[in-house]
Amino acid sequence: MKVLIFLCFAILLLSFSCNSSQKEDKQTIAVRDTSEQFTSNTETSIVSNAKVLNRNIRYEPKLMGKINHETGSFTQGLIYYKGYLYESTGLRGESTIRKLDTASGKVLKRIVIAPEHFAEGITIFNNKIYMMTWLSNLCFVYDLESFSMEGSFSYYGEGWGLTNYNNLLIMSDGSNVLKYINPDDFQIVRQISVFDGNTPLKNLNELEMINGELFANIWTEDRIARIDPATGNVIGYIDFSFLRKFIHNENVDVFNGIAYNPEKDVYYVTGKYWPYIFIIKLNEKNK
Repeated sequence: MKVLIFLCFAILLLSFSCNSSQKEDKQTIAVRDTSEQFTSNTETSIVSNAKVLNRNIRYEPKLMGKINHETGSFTQGLIYYKGYLYESTGLRGESTIRKLDTASGKVLKRIVIAPEHFAEGITIFNNKIYMMTWLSNLCFVYDLESFSMEGSFSYYGEGWGLTNYNNLLIMSDGSNVLKYINPDDFQIVRQISVFDGNTPLKNLNELEMINGELFANIWTEDRIARIDPATGNVIGYIDFSFLRKFIHNENVDVFNGIAYNPEKDVYYVTGKYWPYIFIIKLNEKNK
């Protein structure tokens, strides 16, 4: 009798364990499916309308011209938009946002940022200028036409570069991590880590989305990384070290600033305290 009772109890225990395990498995599957669906939807959004990234193409820059650039400009962000260049410059007490003439480099409009803030990268989205700050944990939003401030968002960590793509902002913070941000509330939608093979690529600075590729200055280096915005994989580099021979000012700082003019298919690049903004054509070469 005791044996029979023991066997019944053991069967009940085994049945409960199986049901519990099945529930846990179903819950695990549900969590994984939700995560995979979120990642899939987000990546689809990020890469939609992008060209197929060709890893067998490398770019050789050709100098087409140069524009005068105020040597007091500690360039943090650079963007081309509807016939004009927009630039943010850094340092506390010297930070500005400027609108530049693309032929002469003349500053057409300028606002000075409050001296407690160190301006960083900018992007233009929905007729607004979004501007990062380095250590203030604030992104300021300005009206594109009037340059009047419309509000701000707070975030955690350092602010370096900023661009936008498919209704999201993309932010760098000096690490190898890129944050995809909802411009309406500045909440992080997704993060990706940038790797060149198995090596993390750090010091990602000024950013620019160009024809489905994410271009990034690498702080202290004279080259730009080409990054797949969906995976974070580095697809190549563009070497701009040859531009140094056109700069004779001993006070120049690092290479920083990327803008793209789709109407003329040319790029504008410069650096902190550089006397010129260089106009570049990229020629495709097979590896």
